[in-house]
Amino acid sequence: MMRKIKFSPPSLGIRGTVEDVPPVKALSVLPDWYKDLAGFRGGSSHNKSYLYPVNDRGQDGSDVSTKLCNPLMDAMSSGYIQTLPEDVEVVVDKNEKPSLFWKHSHSLVDTRPIVDIPIPKECYPIHFGWKMSWYYETPPGYSLLVTHPLNRYDLPFYTPSGVVDSDIWGLPVFYSFFLKRGFEGTIKKGTPIFQMIPIKRDDWELEIDYSEETYWKNKVKEEKRRSHVTGHYKKTTWQRKNY
Repeated sequence: MMRKIKFSPPSLGIRGTVEDVPPVKALSVLPDWYKDLAGFRGGSSHNKSYLYPVNDRGQDGSDVSTKLCNPLMDAMSSGYIQTLPEDVEVVVDKNEKPSLFWKHSHSLVDTRPIVDIPIPKECYPIHFGWKMSWYYETPPGYSLLVTHPLNRYDLPFYTPSGVVDSDIWGLPVFYSFFLKRGFEGTIKKGTPIFQMIPIKRDDWELEIDYSEETYWKNKVKEEKRRSHVTGHYKKTTWQRKNY
């Protein structure tokens, strides 16, 4: 069954303005560094000359690149991405304090008066916030995970994660981020600034299973990985995700 997430604009007169930048499918904004990866070491996605399939882990020990890791691609392409609606200039003064500027007068970034959560050591201890302009609504029973664009450590900022019960509350806010030290220049229009992934609210119970039956079932799964030189997960397990 196809579910629907709905985004709606912050004002009726937004069409055609600089703020008319709704969220997009995450799959549509995969970074160039990922798209340019070859499938195998050696440069070509069809070059298997470097493969070493004789190992104790099946495809995990062969010489495939990250491009063939479906779980990584699924993470990066899950859900929806809010991109930056215009260029943001980052200027750092002589006291190593960054300031952010943009051309239009609409509210895009704010600065919080306090920092009360741990932040990565490579970031300035200044609490910024992205303007989350669009309203959002998920079906009953679904929340929205809002997080830094997954696996995008190349971006010059870090966005913490949060979960919003968006079937009840889908109001736009300023969403926290921290700027990385050493960056000065332009964060370009179209840069992904946060990722939104619908998640179903279910009740869960933790179970630790020490049984011999489960142990051998898992060992059989491990052994079956060696039935393919590459792509065992994709050929036997992977399910297409549609957003």
